[in-house]
Amino acid sequence: MTERKRPLKEANRITKFLDLGLAVEDRFPVDVRKVALELTPSFNPDPITMVREMDLKSVEGALIPNETKSEWGILYNRNVEHVGRVNFTLAHELGHYMIHRQDSGADGIRCGEEDMLDRDSGMAQIEQEANAFAANLMMPNHDFRQQADGQPFSFDLMSHCADRYGVSLTAAILKWLDFTKRRAIAILSEEGCMHWSKSSPSAFRSGRYYATRQSFNEVPATSMAAQENFSFAARNGVRHGPGVWFDEEVTEYSIYSTEQEKTLTVLVLDDIGGYDLPDPETEQDELLTDTYTNFIRNGQNPY
Repeated sequence: MTERKRPLKEANRITKFLDLGLAVEDRFPVDVRKVALELTPSFNPDPITMVREMDLKSVEGALIPNETKSEWGILYNRNVEHVGRVNFTLAHELGHYMIHRQDSGADGIRCGEEDMLDRDSGMAQIEQEANAFAANLMMPNHDFRQQADGQPFSFDLMSHCADRYGVSLTAAILKWLDFTKRRAIAILSEEGCMHWSKSSPSAFRSGRYYATRQSFNEVPATSMAAQENFSFAARNGVRHGPGVWFDEEVTEYSIYSTEQEKTLTVLVLDDIGGYDLPDPETEQDELLTDTYTNFIRNGQNPY
């Protein structure tokens, strides 16, 4: 029986090649197209030989084989304009190649708009794994830690990370939530209704999350997000007392996301005792069952 491939391990294989082979100034953002075409022949006898944009309906990207599965191709939707979203789609499909190609059918794997960066429990395991691979290839832990470790949350910090890695602001925030030891929650909302929410591991373990797929969640009426208050103060953090978001104090950061055309909010809660954090180097399986599966969004693509 073939051992199940692990997303972080497969992403780290490529990361080591890039760390050794590229100068510091050329390291980021990752050129996923080049990685797919130039590195996969050295990894496997059935390489990726084609990466192409096409007019795709209801599909963000696809991993497709030839008739004998001796060669593979990645397709992505040319109608997607956001560069960060395209980059993540390419990395997601490369993840499918590295992890899932042997188990795919004759038509390969096709990923709809709801699959990219989805962490919901309703998603297939392979989509969660492809997302984990993509996030760690584009934003490897060791470099992300250098950018963000010890710094308080801010949209400026997240924008710096998004620019460095060639991803969307939302993708950088989702990575930060997996990385941070702080209790924090990201929410995308529109007209007072949450589309999706994600909690950091420590926030989830302390019971701070919104089950947006299982139930309808309104944004608190007195929050900056509900009021669509996109002021300088809201962007840089407004402190709320107990009873606004939870029964404890919360700092809310809210902006209007031009990527989403919706309100993007990050809540940062005070640290508390009573829970343990996993070792960041060995938490992969727990993240895939907790932060990638137990609590997130409702069919909305967070780009």
